[in-house]
Amino acid sequence: MVLNTVPLSAPFAPPKPQAEATAAVKRFLADMKTAAAKTFPRWEEMLADGIGECPLTCDDRRAIFDLHPIDDYYFAGAVALQAATIRPLFPAHEAGELLSLIADSVDAAAERTDRVVSDLVFFIIGRIDTVATADGHKKAYDQVVKVILQRLGLDAIEATGHLITLPLFRHALGEPLALGIPDWWTRFHGKYALARRGAADLESTAADIAAASKTPRRRLPRRAAVF
Repeated sequence: MVLNTVPLSAPFAPPKPQAEATAAVKRFLADMKTAAAKTFPRWEEMLADGIGECPLTCDDRRAIFDLHPIDDYYFAGAVALQAATIRPLFPAHEAGELLSLIADSVDAAAERTDRVVSDLVFFIIGRIDTVATADGHKKAYDQVVKVILQRLGLDAIEATGHLITLPLFRHALGEPLALGIPDWWTRFHGKYALARRGAADLESTAADIAAASKTPRRRLPRRAAVF
């Protein structure tokens, strides 16, 4: 006997709850700040140990440790590592909005009044994108480490130049980034949808971002984000 069967339809997937882009970016930066603060001490210790084995002059050591905001570079690296996943996850207009909000907010999140952090974030994102296109096997966190070491000027000092290309050293510095920084935007994308915005809202946001970029920034107190 042949039974008439009706194919079962796919289970209904309820819509994801919506989240505002500004609130998402605020929470993202707060979480990156927390994760960076937890993992930076170990990272800095490994950096100092590696550099300490090099025959540096006092001037060389001062040029590395006294002239660079290493903790801000590390925070920028953590932000860039996760922000680099935005374009592959979101439609172009949503990705553009999120990245613009990050550009406008990340320096204040780092309590800086300049654009040191935001410029470094997007430089690293560009490096990650370029390397991923050329060689998909190279890890994003390794590019973060390489850029930070170059920003510290290790490649310009004879005694530390070899550290840039030393796989074990870079791998060790990449571990806190790979294991200690949460895969933030992938998790967000799996749980939430960005709230849709009308054309007028998007134009207003673009105008606000453009105006804010011309306004001198002041150092802000750290506050817990609500999301």
